[in-house]
Amino acid sequence: MSKSIIEQTRNVARREWKRMLSHPIYLLAPIFAMLFSYLFFLTMMSEGFPMRLPIGIVDSDNSSMSRTLERNIDASPQMEIVGRYASFTEARKEMQKGRIYAIVDIPPGFQADLLANRQPSLSFYVNDAYLVAGSLSYKELTYISELISGFILQQSLQAKGGTGEENLMPILQPIAIETHQIGNPYTNYSVYLSNVLLPGVLQLLIIMFTIYAIGVEMKQNTTREWLATGNESIMAALTGKVLPHTLLFTLLGLIGLFLLYGVMGFPMNGSIVWLSLAMFLFVVSHQSIGIFIIGLFQRLRDSISLGVFYGLLSFSFAGFTFPIEAMPHGAHIFAWFFPIRYFFKIYVNEALHGAEIRYSLIYFAGMMAFLLLPILIYNRLKHTILTDEREEIKNSIFNEQLQ
Repeated sequence: MSKSIIEQTRNVARREWKRMLSHPIYLLAPIFAMLFSYLFFLTMMSEGFPMRLPIGIVDSDNSSMSRTLERNIDASPQMEIVGRYASFTEARKEMQKGRIYAIVDIPPGFQADLLANRQPSLSFYVNDAYLVAGSLSYKELTYISELISGFILQQSLQAKGGTGEENLMPILQPIAIETHQIGNPYTNYSVYLSNVLLPGVLQLLIIMFTIYAIGVEMKQNTTREWLATGNESIMAALTGKVLPHTLLFTLLGLIGLFLLYGVMGFPMNGSIVWLSLAMFLFVVSHQSIGIFIIGLFQRLRDSISLGVFYGLLSFSFAGFTFPIEAMPHGAHIFAWFFPIRYFFKIYVNEALHGAEIRYSLIYFAGMMAFLLLPILIYNRLKHTILTDEREEIKNSIFNEQLQ
């Protein structure tokens, strides 16, 4: 009487645990990689917002007003003047070397033009090669220049007889704008970057180790032993092979959720239980992708290369840095071929919006659809494993005859 599928799977899973324990790097590599990623990203962006960005200034006016502008810029918590240059060419070279992110160019006669109401020009040059640093520098410099303009106008109005802040403010600021960011009220960049960067690193490890776990059996000609442990059942062999990795990566993913929402205190307006379920589906969907890739290419080197390419490409189509809606219409469809996109949408609904679970069911179904991928290459992978097994038997018989 044949063993039950559960017992067969358990035997293969036990064998895989022994293989992982006998090769410590096989077990410790994903653990250390994820723990390092958690430590790196959560400490690097612990303040949640880039602070003290280095900028340079070219003061060709050298007046009291230009020095006041410098002091206001340097007093900003987001920027720090690290260099004062005699010419724009000198400052530009420093920007090209990556030492500063922005240049403030104060022209000659800046103060005289201001006092004469001739509207002097103030030039900002930012390095948009660094998207975050460049955009934040430009935003802060623009804000400070507007404050200076308002200050000059206030002084001018007071000199002409205008008194009282209640009389001047409607002129200085006709419309007062109050901004209330619902999902990210503290403008914390780490809130939405870490929630996708860390799962992105995790999905790379999942795909690579799933491909390696199966591909190394073929490379080392141990498929005969592998199948024998599962009582010649391909289904039990595959399930038992990935099961220890499923538990390991799910645990690492849940540790990440605990660090983000329990330790770092990131917004969680929905249910952590649903997000934990999404993390489990995130793990098994990427394992299915790994099985599909190794079953399709059958060569360990080619499969790992494609797996890494697929994992890196998923960062672009997750939609957390550049909105999918702003991409060309032909690129929209590719976003749905990456489970990290569905996980990102669930995270937004649960953590930021606190929406009801019915709005996220379609994304749960999307990740579950990836579980069908191994079925597409089941026969191909089965044929490869059995072929490798027959070759292994022939080689063993040939070696015995030689002896």
